[in-house]
Amino acid sequence: MSIPRGSTRFVNRQSAGGLCRGAGGTPAPTHPRRGGTAQTKFNLMALVCITLLHAQSFDVASVKRSAADSQFSFSLAHGRISAHDVDVRDLIRAAYRILDFQISGAPNWLSSEAYDVEAGSDRPADAAKTRLMLRALLADRFRLKIRRESKGMAVLALRVSRGSKVKLTPADATGCDLDPTAVSRCGNLHGSPNSVITAEKVTMTQFATMLSAMFGQIVRDETGLTGVFDFKIDLVAAGLTPAPPSASSEMDGINVVMSGLRDQLGLKLEHARSTVEMLVIEHIERPSAN
Repeated sequence: MSIPRGSTRFVNRQSAGGLCRGAGGTPAPTHPRRGGTAQTKFNLMALVCITLLHAQSFDVASVKRSAADSQFSFSLAHGRISAHDVDVRDLIRAAYRILDFQISGAPNWLSSEAYDVEAGSDRPADAAKTRLMLRALLADRFRLKIRRESKGMAVLALRVSRGSKVKLTPADATGCDLDPTAVSRCGNLHGSPNSVITAEKVTMTQFATMLSAMFGQIVRDETGLTGVFDFKIDLVAAGLTPAPPSASSEMDGINVVMSGLRDQLGLKLEHARSTVEMLVIEHIERPSAN
């Protein structure tokens, strides 16, 4: 069993709570009266660390620069990642479930260079474990070191509109992972050429996350609604009109979505303040060879 380089630091910070600190350093001294007791404890701790490292790492991984004609694609689920023509910021956002503005300290090449990443594990892995595997890959192949900071800022709160009837159709949650951070076959949201947003088996937390990506601003789910839902938002009916891309047209689009939420779904977005986690990149390198 091979252990990826750089992963010990990752486990120390992310999941082992310091258990592995020192496991890779100087062997523990043997107690003068108890024989090998101290060494035995050290060996057992090292074995636990190795097991943890293996459990949260991909078994095989390939990282290389994308070809000039590569087409963008991205899939991260069930202990596997298949990504083509993606930049490193894409990978960091997926690994930590954050928006682009939550990343700071990034060198320019993180968004200007594209990579193909193929990695997988035969061990069962849910969404959270798969993201841990991607974090380990970033720490190993890109030597990523991050620091977390909290910052108070303006956010949007998704709430039930007072005095309105909620117009969401409850859906069958069979086969869905209702973990708010899960990436599953449920929670599908897509647009259409006629400007209709269709949601299928979406939790309100997932919907808030999708709105965050759409607006480039944190949206918190404060609806109190549980389960999964099907619904549609007709942006034309909400007042959308064709316009060239601009700051004003972007704001108009946000206002249209907010209008559609209120009139068509019985939901609303309100301004609020909250503490938002930020990721500061302390160190990162171009990936090591396969």
